[in-house]
Amino acid sequence: MKNYYPNLNKKTTFNHYQTLNQMRKILFVAAALLMTASILTSCGRGGKLKGFKRTESGLNYKFHIKTDSPRAQLDDIIIAEIWMYLGEELEYTNAGSPEPMFQVMEPQHPGDLMEALQMIGTGDSVTFAFNLNEMRKYDPTVPEEDATHVFYTIKVHGIYTLEEFQAKMEADQIAGELEEAARLQAYISEKGITVKPNADGVYVIIKTRGTGAVAAQGKTISLNYTGSLLDGTVFDTSFETIAKENDIPRFSFEPLEFLVGAGRMIPGLDNAVVGMRVGTKATLIIPSNMAYGSRPHGPIPAFSPLVFDIEIVGVK
Repeated sequence: MKNYYPNLNKKTTFNHYQTLNQMRKILFVAAALLMTASILTSCGRGGKLKGFKRTESGLNYKFHIKTDSPRAQLDDIIIAEIWMYLGEELEYTNAGSPEPMFQVMEPQHPGDLMEALQMIGTGDSVTFAFNLNEMRKYDPTVPEEDATHVFYTIKVHGIYTLEEFQAKMEADQIAGELEEAARLQAYISEKGITVKPNADGVYVIIKTRGTGAVAAQGKTISLNYTGSLLDGTVFDTSFETIAKENDIPRFSFEPLEFLVGAGRMIPGLDNAVVGMRVGTKATLIIPSNMAYGSRPHGPIPAFSPLVFDIEIVGVK
């Protein structure tokens, strides 16, 4: 992803937005759900934006769907899908996964993203186009590119005030935790698991007790593993045969090596291996609060307990 630096104010009250802010060191704008390749070709490189309108401040825009819903206001949080193109090249999209993407702030200069956001409402689909040369007048760090414009298409799924958004996040968190707890309990019952969870809430089911060196904080361990969801969907593995069976792309199939206690692994795994010896085989059932929590992570949905089958193969 190219490294553009927009005037995005980092003021926020929720961690998810802070994470997304790191992703969005890119300036301004994508291509629409309804935008065709021919439109992108006509406006991506030539500088003439066919079919776009222009505000007095110089902001280029094209609505694909425009509703009568209220426009976004200062401090509002916008839940959206976005498509970001540099000329004709897709740089980023979260298509199919609407997320809290923006917090509306005061515009920093005429025609910037914050001005654009105040033109949209729930249900709208719109493409904004930003001229790279104009951007460099306000931000000299924007690099030279063959493309003349960068495009954001925003499909708006919801707009919330800060208070409404905080309430929504709290309600979603509670609902997600309750639903996860029910699924996890059903899984434990179905599998006939009788061991009790450890202090982290992780179920550690020892299949084979090893007799080799002990994994401890500060030690580097190696382990083979297969990670799956409760429904059996495998999302990662160190085994080539399992990867091929589940269409998981990997470039190498070496045991996973990491420093115990360094925070490089999810906490449920990092903590559970402490005290295990080389040769130990175990199944770990890790609740989402000790894994990826309320945020999706690649193929792992939000509020997903994870099942890891592991074997400790080295400690040093």
